[in-house]
Amino acid sequence: MASAQLTLTDGTGSPSGSAKPRDLSFELQQMSARQIWFMLRRHIKLVAGIVITCVLIVLAIQLRLPNLYQATATVQVQLNDASGSNQADAVRNQQRVANEARMYRSQALAEKVVKDLKLHRNPHFNNNIPMTVPYAASQLIGKTQISSSPDSDVIDITVQSRKPDMAARIANRFVESLQELRSERRQEWRDGVTRALTNEAGRLSSEAWRAEQAVADFRREHAMPVGAGSAEDYQQMNRLAVEAASSAALSSGMRAQAAGVSSAAGMRTVAGATSPALDNLQKQYDDLVRQRSELSVQMGTNHPQMQALSAQIGQVGNAMSQERSSVISAQQARNNADAGRERALAIAEANGAAARAGQLQARLNAITSAAFRNNANSVDLSILERRAEVARQAYLTTAQRAQTVRAELETTGVNSTMMSAAPVPLYPVAPAPKKMAVAAFVGSSMLALLIVLGIEMFDNKLRSGEQLRRLFGLRTLAMLPAMPQAIGATVEDNPVVTEPQSLFTEVARNLASEIEALPRMEGSQRVLVTSPMPGDGKSSVALTLAAAAASMGRRAIVVDLDLRRPGPSVLRSIQDNSNLPDLIDVLSHKGETRKLIPQIESHVEHDAAHGAAPASLLPVVLSTREQIRNPAALVQGWQVARLLDELREQFDLVVINAPAILAVRDARTLSSLADSTLMVVRWGSTTVEQLRASLQMVNNQVAGAVFNQVDYEEHARRGYGDAVQFYMGSAAYYSDSFPVRQKWTKTASDRVRRAFTREAA
Repeated sequence: MASAQLTLTDGTGSPSGSAKPRDLSFELQQMSARQIWFMLRRHIKLVAGIVITCVLIVLAIQLRLPNLYQATATVQVQLNDASGSNQADAVRNQQRVANEARMYRSQALAEKVVKDLKLHRNPHFNNNIPMTVPYAASQLIGKTQISSSPDSDVIDITVQSRKPDMAARIANRFVESLQELRSERRQEWRDGVTRALTNEAGRLSSEAWRAEQAVADFRREHAMPVGAGSAEDYQQMNRLAVEAASSAALSSGMRAQAAGVSSAAGMRTVAGATSPALDNLQKQYDDLVRQRSELSVQMGTNHPQMQALSAQIGQVGNAMSQERSSVISAQQARNNADAGRERALAIAEANGAAARAGQLQARLNAITSAAFRNNANSVDLSILERRAEVARQAYLTTAQRAQTVRAELETTGVNSTMMSAAPVPLYPVAPAPKKMAVAAFVGSSMLALLIVLGIEMFDNKLRSGEQLRRLFGLRTLAMLPAMPQAIGATVEDNPVVTEPQSLFTEVARNLASEIEALPRMEGSQRVLVTSPMPGDGKSSVALTLAAAAASMGRRAIVVDLDLRRPGPSVLRSIQDNSNLPDLIDVLSHKGETRKLIPQIESHVEHDAAHGAAPASLLPVVLSTREQIRNPAALVQGWQVARLLDELREQFDLVVINAPAILAVRDARTLSSLADSTLMVVRWGSTTVEQLRASLQMVNNQVAGAVFNQVDYEEHARRGYGDAVQFYMGSAAYYSDSFPVRQKWTKTASDRVRRAFTREAA
């Protein structure tokens, strides 16, 4: 029963260790709740220390703190326009409430509350410590909490104080102080804006007056009354030009008629003579004059198109005069007889028409020259008029804005109104030792868990067979407990021989049984024992394995091929105290192994009750007494292979003690001479990286591992869930003295069971 309990094997692992190694951090991520519990148990002292220390510190602080009272005032936020009506809506609600909450958290408002309530001089607030207003405001902000809900326009103002009435007074004062502060700043802003607008209006009024005065001065200097240079001047010029042309034509006709009246009195007059060509020229002349009149409104006199029209008018006028002369001449020839009698009358009328034409032409010339002069000044006049208009509009706008600012209501903007005043609290909210102790317990527990996880994550030491199986797929053949004393210098002093009923001996026999079950060649079995680093105890494990096999009736020998190790070792000490030949002597005498090493009988009767093996079944140790100069040549030579072949015929088990894998490559060379390779892992000392590198050196050709120097009590306390965890329950099977641990849970359960038993009785 004990054998099954203490042998740690894993049938799922590959004997060759071909499983892919995984990182410890990955394993921590895949831990179950049970594994986390065992991990906490492994560090229960650290966890308990952290939790108890944090809870005690919090309780001590809480018990020393004075009572704090908390009062809450509720205010509503309103957004008013100039008429005072509430314009709150769902879209702007969140933003305006957030802005109002920032105002309640501001340093300026806190200083206002401090000044209004004189808190910087109140001993209940400053604890009799002189404070400035800004410093007292900072203290007040730390004691005040402003909270609001995104879907509401309500803000809660919570204030903590050592005095309940002070907490309520401060919370209720926030609203009044904010209204006063906002009113003062709004009045300052309004006065500043009004003052600035008034000054600006005065300046703009002066500029408008100067601009209009410049327009008036320009008209006076250039004799440009209102309307001068406009389209009316050009229309008047066109009318005068038409009348002057008509008078000139009439004068010419009358004079022509008068010239022929005396000689052709009996003839018809030629005053009304005309022709289609003359009519056409007259129509063309009128169209050109009208076109020039229309274009003169839009274009200046010096415009090329206007000059072209004037030239055309002159040409048409000349052509018309020529055509008229020819018509009159023709008509005069026909009507010469009728012209004489009307000559005198025509001359008089011609003189009158000529006088009128001269007057109209003089007037037209005067108006034309004035129009050309006004046309040249109209550009400058337009600039002055635009400046005057801009100055006038700016003045009117500024004056109207000043009146609007003066007329704005005090309720314009965002305002807060008290919905529920803060009552005087009756019970303190702090300190709360129970709540804080629970919070400290939870927080310290989480902190302890994180610390333990960090320790486990950075702890790369190997301590359980589950680690070997999970990380390397490697079997754990045994876990040899740590011995209080070193193994003796003789085979007879080995604990397997001296203490056959001890836990160490039972584990060693389990190891020998596991080794015997490993695959092997025909005949005896050869096992190579090595370790990642020197000092892991592989020599002791090799000797213990041989002693356990000998106690079970097998002929065993330990061949110490760790020849490079300087200084003494347990196998060299046994070699020194024995009468057996040195390893070098055996290797140098070819074929004389049977003569040098005593023959061990296959079966020897011994007292099974005592369990100790007779001297004839004690293991044989073959080592060197002195350090060899060139051990590499000896290990790699043919003599070692020949020696092992000869020993196979004499012994059932040949244990080869090889050097540490990471120190030299001898173990890799010797592994080809053995049936199985056994890896010794020192409990709590060998690291994951060391074992991984060692397995890579031997190409993962390892049959299993043996934990050496295992602290069984510490291993059981850590709770890895293997057989060692329950070794105390098998104490009756062994001669060792085991510590007895009484759990408080068991004591409590016994008391409850006894109480229910008494009630039932």
